[in-house]
Amino acid sequence: MKSWKRLATTTLVHDRWLHLTADRCEPPSGHVVEPFYVMHQPDFVHIFAENAAGEILVVRQYRYAVADVCVELPGGIIDSGEEPLVAARRELLEETGHVADDWTYVGWMYASPLRQTSRIHLFRARELAVQQAQSLDESEDIEFHFMSPTEIERAMHSGQFTHVHHVASYYRARAHRESPSTAG
Repeated sequence: MKSWKRLATTTLVHDRWLHLTADRCEPPSGHVVEPFYVMHQPDFVHIFAENAAGEILVVRQYRYAVADVCVELPGGIIDSGEEPLVAARRELLEETGHVADDWTYVGWMYASPLRQTSRIHLFRARELAVQQAQSLDESEDIEFHFMSPTEIERAMHSGQFTHVHHVASYYRARAHRESPSTAG
């Protein structure tokens, strides 16, 4: 399949969180598409952190854009120049105060390839221990607790665990846990 040509790009927003462009592009058909909006955002990490009992560490926080409280996996943005594993360790510690002795890279997924450039890097973390209290940003208010896989799946069906990126990460990590050689 042939790629599209970028003919021009105009930056609409550029800050720490978002770089939004309006592109003029040409698919193989020759029909010029304008504007084609692209969100250039940093990659981010999700952490499927499980305790010895097989329960998964989740966070609960208010999401302003949807005006709702969401249950999700711990995670966040990878800072510029930061390796994904370093970001995963940092986010787990900041959001939950936990550290893990056993880390496995599950893989990556595009967040939304239609309009967004970022990728989600997914890690499994095991052998958890509490190291410190949460160290949240001033704007963050995050609760955390452990849930069994059954409880998480019930939360999906009841509308509490509904962030599609986290649902995909949860199931991909579960598949990796059950068959690490074929699910990566």
